[in-house]
Order: sequence, then structure tokens, then C-alpha cells
Amino acid sequence: MHLLINGLSARLGGGKTYLNQLLALVPTNWQVTLLSSGGFDAASLPSTITVLSLPNLANPFRRAWWERTQLEALAEARGCNMIFTPACLLPRMRSGRVKTAVTFQNMLPFDRVQRSHYPLFSYRRLRDFLLARALVSTMRRADLVIFISAYARNFIVQQCGVNPKQSALIPHALDPMFFVADHKPAPLLAEFPLKNEPYFLYVSFLDFYKSQREVIRAYAALRSQHQVTTKLVLVGTPYYKRYAALVKQDIEIFGLRDSVILLGNVPHATLPALYQNATLNLFASTTENWPNIVMEIMASDVPALVSNHGPMPEVAGDTVTYFDPTDHESFVAAWANLLQQMDTAKANAARAVALAKTYRWADAAQQTWRAMEMAIKST
Repeated sequence: MHLLINGLSARLGGGKTYLNQLLALVPTNWQVTLLSSGGFDAASLPSTITVLSLPNLANPFRRAWWERTQLEALAEARGCNMIFTPACLLPRMRSGRVKTAVTFQNMLPFDRVQRSHYPLFSYRRLRDFLLARALVSTMRRADLVIFISAYARNFIVQQCGVNPKQSALIPHALDPMFFVADHKPAPLLAEFPLKNEPYFLYVSFLDFYKSQREVIRAYAALRSQHQVTTKLVLVGTPYYKRYAALVKQDIEIFGLRDSVILLGNVPHATLPALYQNATLNLFASTTENWPNIVMEIMASDVPALVSNHGPMPEVAGDTVTYFDPTDHESFVAAWANLLQQMDTAKANAARAVALAKTYRWADAAQQTWRAMEMAIKST
């Protein structure tokens, strides 16, 4: 079987990691053509994979036009049985001779509450509006839709009225580097400002749906109502600059300049040490599909306080403490209660590690290749 993977939009982060893990575990009976606009090391991939580098298609508008006019013809010319697009966006196939598969990974365009935070005629708001419709259209036409959470699958089927021709539920997996080695937390970098102090940690880029402002407000209440002195560390790039400015403004308003540390973006390899040395890891997002960060904090063997929205309970089960980021009073209460019951929280953290170990790339990759093979063979 011959698969064409449209990896043109997978240049950094989770999209690239997802493809690298799948390609590292490609079955021997598959030939793969990978389309890349940059970011993939062909020399590190199995010999059954051919990388076609198209750096001029990094621009999203140029890429969309090329996909519409050239993608299907290229797949047919190379004798491919299927086109696989992890980004879940496909042009309409004219001939129908090549089957299609997509992975649905982005819930944000479907969240009208979050969309309302952006100016009415802004690019961001228009983009998400159009993207939601394009994603639905793609999933209706694809021969196979891979969902990474039951939450997302149920939403697309029940709320959007999409009934895929074939579908598979295959959660993402976890990089083993996030687990504690030899029962000792990884050492923090020398330049980390709180190397000898306890800290609460929240890792996620700064944007409305990540709820850093709600975290800061709850943290301020925790300090005033429960005399908590542990500092708060926020790690993540300012994805939406207007929101990042509001976060900084809140820090000043609540008098937290010396208590909240904005680290910004950090190298991915330094995250395990940050998670493992924290007193508590937080995750306050309200819109996710399958959050990798929740798996990462589960692997840290540190108590976690996690948003109860979306698929988070599906990922972490009963191994973390949940809260509602939109309910300030309950957020503060959950945070305070966890700190008062750290023995129970640490026991839960140990169970979280065991659960995190079940999210293996070997399993996810095997299930993905099997689902695509079955879709190709189906009539």
C-alpha cells in the first residue's frame, strides 16, 4: 500500500511530533510519500518513506491553492492508495480514485464563546468561523476520520451532524521523556529563577481559552484568603498579544509583580524538570481536543489541578483534582482544598503516572495504520 501524507502545514510543535511518531513506526508493507514544507529530517526516517520538500508552500494561501489544483494529481501519479491529512483540511477530490483520511485535532474553531473574545471583524474571528465550516466539510467527505477523543467525536457527530463514512478513536500518546527517571525529579536549569523555592506551574501559551487571567485572579484570592506564599510560574508564548497584555495588567492590578513569574517560551526539553519540581501543576484551558499538557503533568508524579471542561476528565480520569475555570469561587476552593490534602493529592499523582504510561505511541501508531489499511480495503 502507498500512502501520501500531506504534511505541508506540520512544521513545528504537535503536528510535527504526531507525524514523526507515526512515521517512525510505519509497517513494512507500506510505502509513504511525505509532503513537507520544512521541519522534517529525511535521513532519520525509514527507507520506505520518500520526502518531497516543497518549501515554497509554507504560505497557507499558496498551499491551499496548490492542494486544490495539484494534490490529487500528484497522489495518482505516484500510485498512492490514500491521501492522509493530519490537519483535517482537504480539497474536494475530483476523480475519487484515491481515498482520503484525516485526523480531527482542533476544537477551538467550534467554540463560539471563545470566538466572541476577538473583535467582530478581526482576522482571528473570521478565520475560526471559516475553519469550522471547512473542517466539517472535510470530515463529511473523507473516507476515514480519526478522532483523538470521544469528547470531540461526540461533538462533531451530535452538534455538527457529521456522520463519517468510517471513523476511529485513537488518542494521542505521550513522549517518555516526561516520566520521572530513577524516582528523582530532573534537575532544573541553573537560570531558573525559583530553583530553591516552591512554585505552582501552569504551562500553556497565552490566549483567552487558556484562562491565565482566571488563574491569576484565583491565585490572588488564595494568597489573601489562605495566606499562601508559594509563587506562580506561567510558561508559554504570548500567542495572542492583546490577551498577553491583559495578563500583565492583571498581575499589576492584583499586586503580584513579585509573586507571578512569566517565563515566556522555553525549550521543550526543559519542561519535564519544570513539571517534576513544581509543588502543583495547573491546567486551566476550557477548549481542547486531547491536551498533551495534561498527559505531561500526569507523568510528573506531582499533584495536578485540572479544568473540568471538554475531554480533560477523559484523559486524566480520577487521578487529578478538577475545577471550573469560569467559576471563581469553586476554583479558589478546589485549589485551597488540594493544598490542605496533599497526602491524598500525592497518592493520586502516583496513580496518574500509571495511567499516563498507558498512552503509548506504539499503540497509537499501530491503530492508526490499521485503520487506514481497513479504509483502503473497504469498498
